[in-house]
Amino acid sequence: MRHRKQRRKLGGRTGTHMRAMYSNMLASLIEHRRIKTTERKARDLRSIAEKTVTRFTALGDLLLKDPEKLPVEERARVVHAMRMVGRRLRDREAVLTLFNDVAPRYLGRPGGYTRMYKLGFRKGDGAPMAILEFVDAEMPEREGRAKPEKEKKGLLGRLRRKKS
Repeated sequence: MRHRKQRRKLGGRTGTHMRAMYSNMLASLIEHRRIKTTERKARDLRSIAEKTVTRFTALGDLLLKDPEKLPVEERARVVHAMRMVGRRLRDREAVLTLFNDVAPRYLGRPGGYTRMYKLGFRKGDGAPMAILEFVDAEMPEREGRAKPEKEKKGLLGRLRRKKS
């Protein structure tokens, strides 16, 4: 009987294989912002990704401040969050990308960081396929870092350039 077994079985994979697979998929999702996989894996990975991003968004305004200028207590909170995410996500660069680029985008958002599109069926084995991606959001600026303003292309950009 499968009482209290919450995860879905994916073939004959062991628990360690599943954890490694989801860790690699999460690293790919963070790196590329979108991945294509089967619907079942996408559904499972969505909950893992949501919990991982929530771990960093719970830090709040600490994400926007320069980490070197934080007091010791706040720096300890950041390091703890990074280590907790590092348990699930073994790729150090992916953890840093998540901390610096992805999580600050979703600071004011109470969940729902990912979206899943169903694509249809795979040609070889008929498995239902899906795309899992991060929902786009505006990213606030970090303190002490100025971002260069992009020039607008097209008619609006030409009109603005003529004024100045």
